[in-house]
Amino acid sequence: MLKQLLTTVLLGILLINVQAQSLTPPAGTFRLGISKGNESHWLKPKEKVEGIHFQWKALPDSRGFILEVAVTSLQQADNLFWSFGDCQPDMDINVFSVEGQAFTCYYGESMKLRTLQAVTPTEDIRLSNGRQDKTPLLLYESGKRTDRPVLVGRCPLAANSKLYFCFYEQNAQADYNYFMLPDLFAKIDESKHSKNGN
Repeated sequence: MLKQLLTTVLLGILLINVQAQSLTPPAGTFRLGISKGNESHWLKPKEKVEGIHFQWKALPDSRGFILEVAVTSLQQADNLFWSFGDCQPDMDINVFSVEGQAFTCYYGESMKLRTLQAVTPTEDIRLSNGRQDKTPLLLYESGKRTDRPVLVGRCPLAANSKLYFCFYEQNAQADYNYFMLPDLFAKIDESKHSKNGN
């Protein structure tokens, strides 16, 4: 089993307080960035942003994760950017379908398609040119004509608020909408505490 996991292409997550994390499902790269005014940059591993705290948890009923972004102040950032792409770019299919705050990524060989579901905090999601990703703002404004399509989203930040992201493989127990994510995140905490208490 370990050998299979090591040889599988894993989902890379770039977060502030950890190195790039490897989680399933086996697709794509998720990045976070911030902007203040006209200045923007992608967050580096272990980078700290004053007034913003990131916490991710593995999902209990699906291969995937949920991320909570807790905003206490806007001293360093007024927008949060995210990007997602590179779902096995050497395969025949690497297509996105966006519906409101959610999207589905279809990837793999044409007769053996796999899917990845995602729910984000914003409907401001656009297809962009993954070859113009030096900064979040550059990627956001890059346009969709490209042979390396990625999704990018922008979330205006508000003090004393929380945002959620969820990436997962859909199944009978895992089919999420955005309004469900705060409770889902809290229940994972509760189940951990009850396990630790036993």
